[in-house]
Amino acid sequence: MKSGWKIAILVGLNIIVIAIFLVLYSNATYPLVGHDFRLFLSRVIDTYLHYKVNGFTIQWYTPSFGGGLPAYPNPLQMQFSLTQLLTWFTNPWTAAIASAVIYSAIGLLVTFYFLRNVLQLKPLPAILGAVFFISNGFFIERVVIGHVNFITYPLIIIPIYAILNPRLPRWFAGVLISLTSAVLVYSGGVYIGVIGVLTVLIIIPIVYLVKPSLISWKKIWPVIAWGSVLAFLLCGSKLYATSAFMQNFPREVRDDYNVSWFTALGGLIAQLTSTMTALPILKLVGKSSLVLVVRMQQWTGTPYSFWELDSSISPALIILLVYGALTALFNKPLMDKKNIIKKIIAGGALIFAVVLAIEFSIAKGLLFTELRTLPVLKSLHANTRFASTFVLPLAILGAKVFSDWSDKVKSTKKEIFAFAFLDGLALVGLWSYYLLPMDVQQRFFDIRSLIDTYQHISAGETFPVKNIIPEMNDYEVFMLQASNVTRHYEPLFRDNNELFHPLVHAGSVFDINNGYYNFTNPTGYVFPEVNGTRIYERISVSDRDKLVDFLNRRQPKWKLPMTQILLDWAMGLTFVLEICATIIFLVRKWLVQNLINIPLRPWQHLTGRR
Repeated sequence: MKSGWKIAILVGLNIIVIAIFLVLYSNATYPLVGHDFRLFLSRVIDTYLHYKVNGFTIQWYTPSFGGGLPAYPNPLQMQFSLTQLLTWFTNPWTAAIASAVIYSAIGLLVTFYFLRNVLQLKPLPAILGAVFFISNGFFIERVVIGHVNFITYPLIIIPIYAILNPRLPRWFAGVLISLTSAVLVYSGGVYIGVIGVLTVLIIIPIVYLVKPSLISWKKIWPVIAWGSVLAFLLCGSKLYATSAFMQNFPREVRDDYNVSWFTALGGLIAQLTSTMTALPILKLVGKSSLVLVVRMQQWTGTPYSFWELDSSISPALIILLVYGALTALFNKPLMDKKNIIKKIIAGGALIFAVVLAIEFSIAKGLLFTELRTLPVLKSLHANTRFASTFVLPLAILGAKVFSDWSDKVKSTKKEIFAFAFLDGLALVGLWSYYLLPMDVQQRFFDIRSLIDTYQHISAGETFPVKNIIPEMNDYEVFMLQASNVTRHYEPLFRDNNELFHPLVHAGSVFDINNGYYNFTNPTGYVFPEVNGTRIYERISVSDRDKLVDFLNRRQPKWKLPMTQILLDWAMGLTFVLEICATIIFLVRKWLVQNLINIPLRPWQHLTGRR
């Protein structure tokens, strides 16, 4: 068997094992699942119902929640996401888990290609680095708890691959960046976007110190320019609508962890060495895993549950990092004075990026204090999530350590044995999560209610809204043919309860008071000027036809600003052009390499090969 096929099989086996773990562990307490699935999958159901009634159109507003609310302008609405797409083929629970598996496979493959073809490591170290990246606690906890907007985390490698791959045409690298940005934005992945930016800031100087030739600013700046322009065209529609909505509900939140810098740093290290390393050790010494749960809260100084703190890396990666640190400590460093000034600058940039990521993770420090007031950052809290910034850089360093070690031993058998041990340890380490009591992850939501609703919708039911029932959960609104008010699980309002005061009351939506029906006109939240409405204004009796349409889940002909209309068209046209250009590029490249069998050099301006 050729070596290429052997490597492909190894990569495939790792993907399969990780996928099996994600599916089994997510379903370990089925039908009780992570509590945040009630938020995201209720809205996935709502959009699925919108598509069934209206076809493939933007869901601007929804009658299901809050007595009438904006849908597409909501930053957490996932209308154009992989999970939403998969609901055409399966129920939302299966769609969410399948999305996580697909994203993990993409992340592992792109990381492998980045390490193998860009950093030019040997295949086995590249496989290890890819497995280390995907096998992390942050991603696992997001999948289990129901943070469907965070399961795009493995995709943060794609912009890095695009920026640093010298063989990619600049326009195509920009397309990859823009498509990744769009997946994050349209999946509600604002946190993942910030984590991705912090990760890029750390990895670029690391790459320069490891392989300086890859850092060519003549290539990088055009790629960033392409990516920025295309990302704006793809994401401008969503961002503009979201910005208009959040002018009324700005969601300014912040974390303050009342522990010292020293303790906070210890807590950050504990986050990265928790489940897959600490729990097996506690088991061996006869201690309860709850010891770690309690200590993590104390060390980080946070009120959060364990699933918000866990960003553990593989014990196999820890072994390599410790070995690499000891090797660097006890061996005389090679003083290569070539480009010493640039290396010093890169070292300074790396220190700056690491300090910035640490400050974001522990919610303290000069840089963080200055940046936390920026428009996007001021709406983010649970800063312990930013510990995941270090997972990919550490995975890359671990792969480099193994690669350097294998070059020194110059023994194929030893390399294969060491790889088998480390890769096996990384995969077996995933099952350490079964040592954690599952009630720690708040798996108390019974998913069968949403699956039952999905089946009814698939059979043709549309659940028109007839009543306002204030004290009702999001996942109950469909079957009860009602809209809730006070118990809707919406973070945008949950953190701004004093701002949300709809004027509807319990009872029929057709109740009339002062010339208005008992249902909110949602345009007042997001586009009041062009519709002549105001916030919390109810639908007028003169607009009965619009109310009836809205309650029956049709989108009334409410007006949109011209800017929004233009951005909508820009989004659609850009997406179509990017997909067509990508298909043409990939097909032509494959034809040239595999059928025509002629050198690529005549098409150098198209393929970007040097």
